[in-house]
Amino acid sequence: MLVEVQCDKFISHGKIREPIRFHKGLNTVLGDDNGSNSIGKSTFLMILDFVFGGKDYVNKCTDVQLNVEEHNINFTFEFDGVLYHFSRNTVSYNTVTRCDKDYKPLPEDSQMTLPSYCAFLAEKYGTSVEEGLTWRAAVSRYIRVWKRDTLDEERPLKEAKDEKAEAAIKKYMQFFGRYLPVEAQIQQAKAAEDEKDAFKKSTDYKHIQAAKNKTEYEDNEKRIGVLKQKEQELAEQSNRGLLDLDAFQTRHLTELENQLILYRRQKARVQTQLNSIRREMTEGKKSFKKTYSDLERFFPGVEFQTLENIESFHQKLAKVLGDEFKETEKDLATTYMMLSNEIVRILGEIEEIKKIPNVSEAILKEYAQLNTELNNLMTANANYDRLNELKDIAAQYAETRDRVISDQLLAIETDVNQRMREVSDSIFRNEKRLPPVLRMLKLSKYTFDTPNDGGTGAQYRGLITFDLANLDVLPLPFVVHDSPLLKNIEKRVLAEIIRLYAEQEATGKQVFIAFDMLDTYNDEMQKVLRDHLVLELSPGGNELFGRAWNKETESKEDGE
Repeated sequence: MLVEVQCDKFISHGKIREPIRFHKGLNTVLGDDNGSNSIGKSTFLMILDFVFGGKDYVNKCTDVQLNVEEHNINFTFEFDGVLYHFSRNTVSYNTVTRCDKDYKPLPEDSQMTLPSYCAFLAEKYGTSVEEGLTWRAAVSRYIRVWKRDTLDEERPLKEAKDEKAEAAIKKYMQFFGRYLPVEAQIQQAKAAEDEKDAFKKSTDYKHIQAAKNKTEYEDNEKRIGVLKQKEQELAEQSNRGLLDLDAFQTRHLTELENQLILYRRQKARVQTQLNSIRREMTEGKKSFKKTYSDLERFFPGVEFQTLENIESFHQKLAKVLGDEFKETEKDLATTYMMLSNEIVRILGEIEEIKKIPNVSEAILKEYAQLNTELNNLMTANANYDRLNELKDIAAQYAETRDRVISDQLLAIETDVNQRMREVSDSIFRNEKRLPPVLRMLKLSKYTFDTPNDGGTGAQYRGLITFDLANLDVLPLPFVVHDSPLLKNIEKRVLAEIIRLYAEQEATGKQVFIAFDMLDTYNDEMQKVLRDHLVLELSPGGNELFGRAWNKETESKEDGE
């Protein structure tokens, strides 16, 4: 446990303060009865966070770093009867120095990296778990101090402002030792989902052949049946010697010749249309001399402008028709060429069939074509079945993952809520009050509130209840609560909470709190807080650093 914190910059009325000593159970930092601000209560709790491996004291208490400047925080832990002395500097704060009892650096291997130091604390405090939870991830969210991001009464698991709920829940589960089963199921489900997605992409990009849907699958099945029947018939005919070259040639050649007749007819028809178009195009290009001299001779003085306009219109119309003829001629020429090529192909295939030397080669060729189509269809349907199988497997793993997650979250929720009910009953004794409730909805969502009581005091009481419950159900070694958590809680309820803080002495765990305006509470509570006092601060030279820098300095003209 933490037993001492010391700093040469801690001043009381002009003198360096004695080391601040701690004990098991409650440790109280008291302000004055006027509730004076800026005397160092929250700052000291931030220093405790610094002692426990945090960085917020340097990064967020900028007024201290500006006014106090560089300084060392010295501190001592006791584990199993052995004292461990350390020092941490506010400038080179990413290292921690191992020291002797006078806080002088040890002669050898005195420097530790901050992660190594945190790992040391995790080991000694027994918060190390096999699930990879770091020391700071375990304890940081329970250090609830002004300026830190851990004072959110609706998000008790939040460690930092930008921390997502999923990350916070994962760390919380790791602290309970309940995340490994979830991680295993998440990885298994992800692997199954990745395999399914990879297979589907291969079918989408045609890297492998697969039926697109159930309708295509059923059509393939029908075609497979037909092809298998043809395959069987071909085999039976071959076995009985019914397939001879003439029969094969006759059947196949008849099919090709029928196609040849059809294509030749189409080609002749296209040829006729093409010749007609070309003739029209040729005739349309004839030019005539535009002269009206002969007409003028017979009809002197007559205006022939109208005839010229008509001639101009005819020329424009001829151009439009000429463009249409060109487009039509182009389409017909393309069709003519395609038909000619197809006729050449068929003639070539006919020649090849006539050259086939024996029946085996003929049968083999037909069988190969049939077998290729059959295999393609069967592969497509097999891959369709495989994709559906992968979808089922992925769905099963996802269902198992979700069930394991739900079971683990429910186990945590049950333990914490049961203990919070017990803490709440202890606070209110015989008065029945609804305790705060934690709901672990899924890996990325949780809720926390006190039912039917949305007041500020009730919400902060719920946060304190949550921490006290976690001290009991987790290997959490301490909690730190600043005065903003406490001041809004009704006095009689707060007195019971202070009592529960003090009872942590029996567990060996520590509670660090900041408190002020002690004289407004009953004698019993005042006694408990003073019995557990570790540091008392007040204005006028007894601030943590012996002075306040938030007051404007008076000039000599003002009587300084």
